[in-house]
Amino acid sequence: MKKIDVPQENNSTLDGQKKVMYGTNDNGDFQRINYASSVEEYATITAVEEYKELEKECLEDIQNNIASPIKYYMYKNRMDLPTLSSAVDMFSFRVKRHLKMKIFKKLKDVTIKKYADAFNIKIEELKDFKDDRKL
Repeated sequence: MKKIDVPQENNSTLDGQKKVMYGTNDNGDFQRINYASSVEEYATITAVEEYKELEKECLEDIQNNIASPIKYYMYKNRMDLPTLSSAVDMFSFRVKRHLKMKIFKKLKDVTIKKYADAFNIKIEELKDFKDDRKL
């Protein structure tokens, strides 16, 4: 890609950070070029908003004894089922079951610890989940 073709728009989601792309200059030599795209910014903002909405819905499901705190922290950490499964080194079908409150209540501490480690929280935060936020 030529230097002139690389998008140079502002991107508020980068928070002042710079992304780099490699392109060719007028002489045909490769060089680093700062990169920013409003399309990428829109996609990032939309994804973050979607995860916030999923968190909110999950909190309601936890209050109704449907979803487990694992599901809430999965969304809070912007993970999906395959990402979480990989992080805790379990098959997706097992993790999906653990997202249900009925199954979560029966989990052993060893299993809950895997999730706590993946979310970088204490095991008690999962076992004694309390939501301090207002819905």
